[in-house]
Amino acid sequence: MKSLPMLRASLALRRVRARLPHLRATRDPELDLTTVRDRLDEMLDRVTPTTAWQAGRLLESFVDTHVADWLARAKVHHETLAAELDLLAVRVTEVRELYQVHHEDQTGVLDDLEGAVSHALERVSDPDAPYYEPEPRKQRRGGNR
Repeated sequence: MKSLPMLRASLALRRVRARLPHLRATRDPELDLTTVRDRLDEMLDRVTPTTAWQAGRLLESFVDTHVADWLARAKVHHETLAAELDLLAVRVTEVRELYQVHHEDQTGVLDDLEGAVSHALERVSDPDAPYYEPEPRKQRRGGNR
């Protein structure tokens, strides 16, 4: 039964590894200046000496709106990437903890096997010694391991 969690951990790491290139490939929102220039040229063609004072504010407002729109798209893009990276970091942390628990469990199993082999060697080397059942490592260390 221990292989199923390890298989899930391995698959989770594969999904993380497959997702990272897609995150790198996402493009940042570009500030498209050609459409802004074309629109500004059209607006400037309609400016007359009597409307020049109003046109300045209108042109500044147009450019500011375009830049604010680009900044909003860049912020959304950044927050989306940050959220996806956070989700991947959580998956990696979960897998790391699972591997740590599995490693500690396997270390305990190996220590118990080592004790059993040591006990068997003592019994073979000194058959007259009183027989006792070896105490598992978990019980020797207070049951936490």
